[in-house]
Amino acid sequence: MSLLETLVSLPLPTLNHWGYWIILLAALLEATPLFGLFIPGQVIVIIGGFFAKKGILDLGDVIVIAAAGAILGDFTGYFLGRKYGPAFISKWGKYFFFEKEQFEKTKRVMNRHTGKTLIMGRFHSLTRSFAPFVAGASNLGSLTFLLYNLIGGISWAVSLALLGFIFGQSYEVVSRYLGKFTVIAVVLSIIIILTYRFINNRKHIFFKDHLYALILNVASLYFFLKMVEDVVAQEKIITADAWINTKVIGLWHPGLTKVMIFISSIVSPTHLLVLSLMLLMVLLIQKRWYHSLLLMVSLISGWILAVFMKQVIHRARPENAYVHIFGYSFPSGHATMAIIFFSIVLYSYQDYIKNKIMKKMFIFTTIFLFLLIGFSRIYLDVHWFSDVLAGFALGLFVLTFWILVFKVIIAFAKNTFQFLGK
Repeated sequence: MSLLETLVSLPLPTLNHWGYWIILLAALLEATPLFGLFIPGQVIVIIGGFFAKKGILDLGDVIVIAAAGAILGDFTGYFLGRKYGPAFISKWGKYFFFEKEQFEKTKRVMNRHTGKTLIMGRFHSLTRSFAPFVAGASNLGSLTFLLYNLIGGISWAVSLALLGFIFGQSYEVVSRYLGKFTVIAVVLSIIIILTYRFINNRKHIFFKDHLYALILNVASLYFFLKMVEDVVAQEKIITADAWINTKVIGLWHPGLTKVMIFISSIVSPTHLLVLSLMLLMVLLIQKRWYHSLLLMVSLISGWILAVFMKQVIHRARPENAYVHIFGYSFPSGHATMAIIFFSIVLYSYQDYIKNKIMKKMFIFTTIFLFLLIGFSRIYLDVHWFSDVLAGFALGLFVLTFWILVFKVIIAFAKNTFQFLGK
């Protein structure tokens, strides 16, 4: 069973009940001022349409609930605009990405093209959140707003739900040729890239290093899901795994085996906890709060995802393992934890080393260590080769994901603190 099939096969009462509530809440909040900038309502409604194609939700219910949420959200923005008007935007708007100049521009467009702004504006994140507020601040008549609100909300819900429904139909066709996980990887990569561009075009918070993080994030996500696809579909990687497994046995030597067991134990749960706590203490003593939080969040989320994927894939470990270990094999949790831990060490301290030779040695050593840990798992035959590759990809995806997310959180926190300080 694939990951998508597993998700789709979750208890229907749970998905039916919470699915509709999530769609309603997302559509409502996305249409309200300020909150709408941070709520992916459009994506959630599209997903609702996708689940409707899968038979989990009802397409008509998805459309009605999404439209109701959008209409109620617009009315909330409209009445807030009538009550507080431009004074609120003038004083506080800049802290929520909507400054006075944008308000005046939206107001002028609203006066000239009221219907177009309220109906077509629903499909743009900024105008969707603030157009109803501007309409209220401009003293647009309630009946006029009601008419355009109904048209905009219903057309928005219908088009997005149908888009998700059509995507669900197309997904089934395309996935037969490309593979389900490959399609998922492409879709998620597009979402990540578009989100990155949207945020950076608005706030310009990302720098060159973050672009590298984005590239690594998307590449590792695609590689990981491609590994999942190949393992589930029993593709060529399975043959390569079996070949490497048999060849590794020829390398076994008592002395080397002891070394590999020791290296492999470095990221065992107990040892990794001790190492992580030691690194965390050093980072906290140095008052490096960002790296401390990145370490904890990345390791915890990486471990959770690795355990989750093991339960989804259910891949058995090699039968000829040197050390018998219980549990499923794919992906390698040791590889996931190793690349996260040593990458954070590298990320935290490489800029502190000024000597070029020492810096290159430090970089080489950290990379060599997590690769050696991955090799030790293959050498001991407790993991297949693809398990380790997937573990590395998963760990790299988790780490780069949190680097990008933390950058957004920090930028938003700075605005919030400025807002509270006024």
